[in-house]
Amino acid sequence: MRWTKILTVGAAASLSLVTACGAPKTDSTTPAGDRNSGGAQQPATAALDPTATGPAPEIPGARKGGMVTVAYATVPQDMDPSNQFFQDTAVILGLTHRALTQYVLRDGKAVLVPDLATDLGTASADGLTWTFTLKDGIKYEDGAPVTAADVVFAAKRSFDPDLAVNGPTYQRDFFKGGAAYKGPYQGDKNWKGVEAPDDKTIVIHLGKKFSTLPYFMSFSQFAPLPEAKDTKVDYELHPISTGPYMFDKYTPGTELYLKRNPNWDPQTDPGRNNYPDGYHFKWGIDDVKSQQSILASTGDDATTLNWDTIDSSLVPQIEGAKKDQFVEGLSSCNAVINLDATKIKDINVRRAIAKAWPFDSLHKAAGDTSHAFTPASTMIPPQVTGHLDYTVDGMNGRGDGDPAAAKKMLADAGYGPNKPYELIYYYTNDDATQQKVNQVRKQKLQAAGFKVTDIGVPGKERRGIIGKPNGKYNMLQGPRGWCFDWPSGDAIIPPTIGSVALSSGGTSYGNFTDQKIDSEIQRIQQLSIQEQGPQWGKMDQWLTKNYLLAIPDNYAKGNTVFGTKLKNVQNNPNTGLTELRSIWVAP
Repeated sequence: MRWTKILTVGAAASLSLVTACGAPKTDSTTPAGDRNSGGAQQPATAALDPTATGPAPEIPGARKGGMVTVAYATVPQDMDPSNQFFQDTAVILGLTHRALTQYVLRDGKAVLVPDLATDLGTASADGLTWTFTLKDGIKYEDGAPVTAADVVFAAKRSFDPDLAVNGPTYQRDFFKGGAAYKGPYQGDKNWKGVEAPDDKTIVIHLGKKFSTLPYFMSFSQFAPLPEAKDTKVDYELHPISTGPYMFDKYTPGTELYLKRNPNWDPQTDPGRNNYPDGYHFKWGIDDVKSQQSILASTGDDATTLNWDTIDSSLVPQIEGAKKDQFVEGLSSCNAVINLDATKIKDINVRRAIAKAWPFDSLHKAAGDTSHAFTPASTMIPPQVTGHLDYTVDGMNGRGDGDPAAAKKMLADAGYGPNKPYELIYYYTNDDATQQKVNQVRKQKLQAAGFKVTDIGVPGKERRGIIGKPNGKYNMLQGPRGWCFDWPSGDAIIPPTIGSVALSSGGTSYGNFTDQKIDSEIQRIQQLSIQEQGPQWGKMDQWLTKNYLLAIPDNYAKGNTVFGTKLKNVQNNPNTGLTELRSIWVAP
């Protein structure tokens, strides 16, 4: 899943394709194991429990009422469920939209359970047909019944090259005929890749095996949408809810208020509680000021949380008197320096950028601390099955660059004072921290012999601008990094690199592919899920060594600062963000 924030070991893990059971153990405050845990890397798991049923377990001591405010620095591009592949919007829409499956937290670990579906799907003997059955009694916010046709329409809409440009590409890669399909408006409305033979049954036809498909069914692209209610580009203004909350007031780029959905039935939902009366999301805020106010917890700040990385100036507080207002935990995300290899065509120039990159100075300028990240040398994080611990040309996410060596590399590539190589990128110009970060980045790259053209744009516009493959930039395009959708290499490399990753019209690592990359991805995907792990690790190293489409930067940690009246605040290791669905507000 695409990364949302500017962030900045452990043993290999196995994808737990086994049944999990048992209720989550929670208390009325913050789970002790999550508080200032250090975010140590541990094997990631994503177990399956196809038998889970609603309602979600009650949180001991929890009460209903109150408003939870979530204030953070980045700004969602839009709230259309078809167009989402970012962590923050996925978490927000998890309150309002139900898909066929969903993740729940049990003892701090992610477990996949049914949501709208009765189970986690049934695969045919050859693995090429999956069938899901809807539960009885599911309704939209207006009381209308949810049908299988609505899920099918939403799935088809996720192929639209305009409405879903930033969405995932797994469906294009795996669904039969998906590579060429353009959705119900620009393609065949009666396309048979996904079908609804009756009101309760969804059938998915694959062109090749997709063992981890039940995880993908948790995405908002499979949240039902009645065709008659689709307002296309305006649908994001009020996407129709099936979850415990619904849109109340929405100002794109600024804020969103959610209120209770009267037609959500908790008896059908094994993953969501609805203790708060509503949620208020505020975007584009100054994260340091927000964190300072939350730690002080006066007025509304006592019911506010911020999930940006903790600023270094506040570390004495969260390590001391305010430690009970801070949660640190695992994250599924890693950050990179993305390079457009179709524009920076010479890999030696890309290597010179890596040699010059001032990791330490940039982290210092951003106020990053070890609470927020671990330096990275790979694209696949250590907790994922098949992770290969490697370092190419000294790229380990540490140090402050070597400008003299970078100049020599540029000279060998034919560039120098009379012929400087120009780097062009966008940065956020309405955020004081990002202005400081950019100043350091520009100075350090110039010291290494590059000409730097930095283009400042407002934060609410930047995500969209850097997500267009033909943008003016030649580096720092989206995605800034990647958060695995389940802990396996097939949820990291294929959606970020290669022809399929580019097929939706969005950006990818390097915005580049060739036949060797595509062939290697296809070869690995044909293996069993157990065999794939080490092959993805080897491909990770091969890509960095031979292509360098993105420079490994850091493995993220989840951070949450929260007000004193918010209870049961937990980090979700599958997102690296706060688990909002089980929070409650104290009087």
